[in-house]
Amino acid sequence: MRDPIYTYCREVLPPSSVDQATSLSFTRAGASNLALARGNVLELYKIDLVLKGTTGNEAAGDDYQYNQNSVGGEEFDLPMIQERSADTTKRPQMHLVGRWSLHGKIMDMIAVRGSKQQGGVENLLLSFAEAKMALVSFDQGTQSIVTESIHYYEHEQLQHKTRNDEVSCALRADTEGRCVAMRIYDDQLAILPLTTGNDEAKPYTDSYVVDMRGETGVRGVRDCVFLAGYLEPTLAILHEPVAMWPGMLDTTVDSLVVTVVSLDLVRRSVSTLNSVSRLPYDSRTLVAVPDPIGGVLVVGASSITHVANGTVSCISVLNKVAARGIGVAMVDSIDDSNVSLGLVLDPHACACAFVGPRTAALWTQQGYCFLLTMDGDGRLVRRIVAKQVAGSEPSAETHAPVADTWEDVGVVPSCVAELRVSYDDDSGVSLDSLLLFVGGMAGRSILLEVEDRGSSGATGNGDATMEMDADFYGESSAVPASIGNNKETPEDRYRFTVYDELLGTGPTVAMEIGARSPATSGSEENLELITCAGNEWRGRLRVQQRQIQPEIMASFDVPGAPVRGVWTVRCVAEYNIGGVMQSAADSGSLSSLNDRFMVLSRDASTVVFSVGDELVEMERTGFFTKGPTISVAELLGCTRVVQVYATGLRLVNASGRETQSIAVDAGQEVASAEVSDPFVLLRMSSGDYVAYEAIASSSELQLVPQVPAILGRACHLSLFRDTHRVLASNRDWAESNRDLHVFTEDHDNDDEFDSLYADAKQPQQRRKRLTSLVGNKRQTKKKRDATNTGAALADGLGGPLYAAVLLTSGDLCILRLPDFEPVWTMQRFDSLPSTLIPSLVDIDESSDEPLGMRLDQVRLAQLGGDSIETLHLVALTTAGELSVYRAFGFGSSDDPMGLALRFTRISHDVFAYEPEYERRVIRAQARQLAAYAAWTEADKERLEERAVEERLARERALEKQRREEAAAVADWGEDSDDEGMVEAPKPAPVVVPPVEEDDLYADADDSRDVFGEDTAEYEKPFLNDGDVAKPVEEVVEEPAPAVEEPAEEEDPLDLSEPFVRAPKLTILENVSGYTALFVSGARPALVLVGSKRYARVHPIRLLARVPATLQPVGTSSADFDAVAAGLLTPWRAVVGVARFHGSGCSHGFVALGQGGTLTIAGLPASSNSSLRGGMEFDSPWPVRCIPVGTAHPGIAALGGVCFHAASGSYAVAAASMVRFRIKEPNPDIAARDANAPTGADQPLISEHERLDLSTTSVPPAVARYHVDLLSPVTWETIDSHGLDANEHIVDMQTLTLDAAQTATGSKQFLCLATAFVLGEDVASRGKMYVFDVVDVVPLPGRPQTNRKLRLLYKEEIKGSIGALGELRGNLAVSLGSKILVRSFRSNESLETVAFLDCQAWVKSLAGFKNFLLIGDLVNSLWFAGFQEEGPTRLQVLGRDFCNQLPVECADFLVSGPQLELVAADAYGNLHFFLYAPRDAHSLNGQKLLRRGEYNLRSRVTAIRRLVAKPLSSGQQACLVATASGALYAVSMLPEKTFKRLHRINTQLVHGVEPLAGLNPREFRSVPIHQRQYHAPRRTVLDADLLVPLYAHGSLSLQRETAQRDGTTADRVLRDVAEIERTVSFF
Repeated sequence: MRDPIYTYCREVLPPSSVDQATSLSFTRAGASNLALARGNVLELYKIDLVLKGTTGNEAAGDDYQYNQNSVGGEEFDLPMIQERSADTTKRPQMHLVGRWSLHGKIMDMIAVRGSKQQGGVENLLLSFAEAKMALVSFDQGTQSIVTESIHYYEHEQLQHKTRNDEVSCALRADTEGRCVAMRIYDDQLAILPLTTGNDEAKPYTDSYVVDMRGETGVRGVRDCVFLAGYLEPTLAILHEPVAMWPGMLDTTVDSLVVTVVSLDLVRRSVSTLNSVSRLPYDSRTLVAVPDPIGGVLVVGASSITHVANGTVSCISVLNKVAARGIGVAMVDSIDDSNVSLGLVLDPHACACAFVGPRTAALWTQQGYCFLLTMDGDGRLVRRIVAKQVAGSEPSAETHAPVADTWEDVGVVPSCVAELRVSYDDDSGVSLDSLLLFVGGMAGRSILLEVEDRGSSGATGNGDATMEMDADFYGESSAVPASIGNNKETPEDRYRFTVYDELLGTGPTVAMEIGARSPATSGSEENLELITCAGNEWRGRLRVQQRQIQPEIMASFDVPGAPVRGVWTVRCVAEYNIGGVMQSAADSGSLSSLNDRFMVLSRDASTVVFSVGDELVEMERTGFFTKGPTISVAELLGCTRVVQVYATGLRLVNASGRETQSIAVDAGQEVASAEVSDPFVLLRMSSGDYVAYEAIASSSELQLVPQVPAILGRACHLSLFRDTHRVLASNRDWAESNRDLHVFTEDHDNDDEFDSLYADAKQPQQRRKRLTSLVGNKRQTKKKRDATNTGAALADGLGGPLYAAVLLTSGDLCILRLPDFEPVWTMQRFDSLPSTLIPSLVDIDESSDEPLGMRLDQVRLAQLGGDSIETLHLVALTTAGELSVYRAFGFGSSDDPMGLALRFTRISHDVFAYEPEYERRVIRAQARQLAAYAAWTEADKERLEERAVEERLARERALEKQRREEAAAVADWGEDSDDEGMVEAPKPAPVVVPPVEEDDLYADADDSRDVFGEDTAEYEKPFLNDGDVAKPVEEVVEEPAPAVEEPAEEEDPLDLSEPFVRAPKLTILENVSGYTALFVSGARPALVLVGSKRYARVHPIRLLARVPATLQPVGTSSADFDAVAAGLLTPWRAVVGVARFHGSGCSHGFVALGQGGTLTIAGLPASSNSSLRGGMEFDSPWPVRCIPVGTAHPGIAALGGVCFHAASGSYAVAAASMVRFRIKEPNPDIAARDANAPTGADQPLISEHERLDLSTTSVPPAVARYHVDLLSPVTWETIDSHGLDANEHIVDMQTLTLDAAQTATGSKQFLCLATAFVLGEDVASRGKMYVFDVVDVVPLPGRPQTNRKLRLLYKEEIKGSIGALGELRGNLAVSLGSKILVRSFRSNESLETVAFLDCQAWVKSLAGFKNFLLIGDLVNSLWFAGFQEEGPTRLQVLGRDFCNQLPVECADFLVSGPQLELVAADAYGNLHFFLYAPRDAHSLNGQKLLRRGEYNLRSRVTAIRRLVAKPLSSGQQACLVATASGALYAVSMLPEKTFKRLHRINTQLVHGVEPLAGLNPREFRSVPIHQRQYHAPRRTVLDADLLVPLYAHGSLSLQRETAQRDGTTADRVLRDVAEIERTVSFF
């Protein structure tokens, strides 16, 4: 019997669609915060005011002014984009504070007032499905959310045999903050009273439930909202006493009622105040109208009604058919001023917010934006005028967008939130700004400012209005009581300015797996995820890849021994002016200076290059070249370069000359170095530290006489310059935050600290000064000259200097230089807790037993801003695990001179656990030395001769180019260097040419020899010296000694000692506009901060290959496997990185591969607004948003996307919105209108070919589909094939079918299935298309147009097609309940070879070998087999006997010989089945055995099966995409691994306190009312708790949970790492 099958499920990409939004003061009193709900993810933003143009990574806003150009003020133009001037005006920006993943989908949320102890801070009330509420608050000491209370109403006596629908669990808050109401189970309200006094310890009292049917007789509740201006909480309820449907319109057209009730919170009773009946039947939602008008707006599909004080004042109809839903009694209240709009609303998909007393902004489900103005006198509304300000014309035949649709305020809304931001302008005047956040369902959410220009700002002249930019933040005049006779229109008064936006990848309509390059489409390393997102005409393609693919400028190998380290430095020349040496550049221009030197270190030598238009090797230089280099850095304001090597250090000026040389003591060697102007800290081989300080007056280094003893216990040290002075002492921080309630005298927030160190001293004991370790520096230090000290130079460089010291005991200490004074300490930092809180006790010399996983390096870095929130602490373990902490200010009175500083950990999903990396790299480097030593001198001479020939050819080409340029510009003089600049000797140039795209990401075994025959000429760097070639061996001044290959079982590393290898955490000051931190190692990554001020960790993938000198003599690169030979590790490791800024690469970096390959690269081009096709890094995955359809201005929803691997192009099913017309039902009349012959023998004209009938004045909008072929380079439409009207694309796939004309016998085709939708009374039809992508001659100047769609076959079928699939080179087609297997071998027609009759409607087909998985939309899952030999037939092998499972997607999971079936139903649940004919429960295989289930909480839109890594594992895993934009990985697990991880996961479920009191296990369980089976066995592992803990969680918690299970944390980490490598597809 085969082993049991177990399944692994994990969310790899979180939901991105914004579902809910609310504004509140959450982080502190008076803060402007915005809380967003994205599925089960809660995000918290704060609104900060920043100067325009201060950061290059922030999204550029667009101003829109609505001006009136027509007479009478009735019509106006669409938004006009105004150009921004380069001023210092502040603008609001959204900065991400934190994000938390909850174990439940957030249905709604609202802000409530906090208690007195919270100091005016508001709390957040969340509602979840199945009648649950949770009140959470923000802990300022840990920067996390805390659960205050839990309220649940899952009682059987409340359910009444009903379930919550999509509008249940909606929260409504009283305008005065007295209570909150939540609708549960039809007509019941859960009331949570809020405390109004100031002495209560909690902000609420006991809740209760009100049955509206029993209390007030209200039944059929649709919506409710609180009203303002009442003494008691007053609720307006929209309900339907008698349920009706559209068939009752002839007798009942006005069935809805608005009832106003008052809530008595003390007596817990409800009383009715007034009621309004006979409202339009299609009304769905209520919107409260503020004073002075009051009342509510009742929003329906065809009308907007104003109700106040028990009367209907106005019913504004939006189309011509709206009157059918309005009774005779309400005819007098009808306002028909908006009939011409022809607008049909979906009230639940609309969002409305008041921007003024009488004006509201309405966003519709199509993305249109209207300004609604209530015209009348006082509280009486006579009419509601709707003015469209964004979107296309609703009544137009085609819904083509106007202007640039992504630049306006049109958003497909999901929610809207109002914010008030107060600030002072340049003149010191306090201003108040109204902001609106509009959450988008189509992937785009915006933050806009609403400027009320007031009656004083409007003159009635549109041109004069637009010129008033100087009054943008002017004072707003008083609102008049009546505007009935005022000529001022809303478009004159209000101005919208879009300042910020959020990008989302949902809702996902379709998903495809593509490749970045056609030549490498089959490589799993080059895969990218393509999703169709959005709806209506705002559909876009999202191109995502988990790893950053840098743009390679050059990749080359330096001849000689392998390179082990790389550094680039800037250096400016000095001039002697009046006896004073002054540099050629000031501090403000240093960041724009090009790099001057590149230093390469080998095992026995160092090579120096001059950086310019070319890399030129410097032969005679002041650098130390007779041994390896440890570190190279800039000093003295980039006027000197310091080089540190094993026996000393040197100072070099801009000309490359040595100015100072210092040798270390005899018997000592430098192990590592850390440099930050003006200090140089050297760690010696004995473990002691030696410090040098650069003196500005003498431009030399001076030994620091006394180094604190604490550095003797340091295993790693890094320097950090506080350029923006964000760090402050506790005393200074308390003075600047005196009005905030965040300064603590006690330590109530140190619970985590106390639990970790139970045996330590009491927290209330004041911290002792570390005099025993540091010494009394203040008494013993000597007076220094203010002009020569490093402290004075540090002030000139822009801030104090700190040292982050990681001690051998696992403690972390921050010292302030130059006194080395400890200002912040943290005990047992090596446990990596979630919050870093400074210790209050002395550091104990005898620390606890160290953890098994020891830290390697730490570094402080200021990333992406000038505030303390952009200060990050990055820690790296010896196994490559990465932890990122963000700093925040929090004071303590126990240590006034200490830093008011804490850190909170930022979650990320980069799992880089590789404990064997260090050992295997050392072994690989030893083998590389042996391989290089095996080359004979003759072999090296042959390589050198080849390099000489290529050099001469290049020189001739360059010389010819120079002569041509000189002849073209004869009057130009020769270039000359600046005076005073010492000319460096002319060295040998190494040209750094670009690399072909095909070679950028080649695998190690496929890499080309840079000196081999198959290598292109521009890939071969060469050396020269005038006209005489220099021998290659002279590049290495000391020959590399031959090193014997260590035995595999030997361990060259001593893990008890710290690693002293090259730095793995490198700060890159400016990489494509980002300040990033590069993490070197087995799985390199980039930590960067974008415009949202939140650190993102993205893996980065670079070239991996070995140079020709490391390969065996006579071996070709194509046949040589460097990994198998031990010259490379299996990972694409990066051993060194440095900044690179020169003429060939602006603001990039140079990376050193483990084989010695240098790669000069930069980040992909990013756009300020990623919606224009630029790469956006400020997201969980790097994403590029592609606006598809440049050839079709009216692009609408994207219905599907396919990748054609043979051509590397993409096919997109796009559509434009048109009006639907009913076809002529009489065939004779249709033939007469079409001038077709009639008669009994004549065929009838198909319904879709008949003429339209004008049967209604408001025809619905439908999609008109077409297939677009996109270029993979420019992403523009290069070809298109339009479909007939009313022909909808049902399925589109690229399938590999048998083809007799090809040599391989198969070919990839684009197959398209369509269906005509003409109404329920017309028989459905469909068509089948087969396309081929062929090569053609491109258009002049457009090389990307070299491919076209070629229609090979088209067939009209009776009945609509449900799904397509591939089965053994044949095409599987579903027609309703029938499945046809058709052959396309002749490439001319489809021939049916087999068929199968199912039961209802086949929605999904998936083939694997000879098996076909059939998903029925009604009757669950079918498993069939295809017989090719003999009589071909399709036979059912087994099926699910439960015929109530609506399957929408299905596919296979493969693990060697084991096969598992996965199916997704219409409710967002995954079901796993097993075909086991030998099991007695399967009835000889007729019944599919159910193995488990997994709830995704969102509808599944696509499932794609991919080959798992490594390829030898024989596994195939699945990626599951949901409508919310989330992505899940599903794979199979071995039994032992599953049981071990399942036990640990159970500990986490019961042992870790979940946020908001939610149950993690219940979150992934199928709801009871959706279950079709008995309780399943525990065969599915939910890794959403397990992986985050072991990826970047606390090391102490990892060890604790593993020990409880009887295993080790290392064993669990290895299991998780193996699984994660399996599902790491991108």
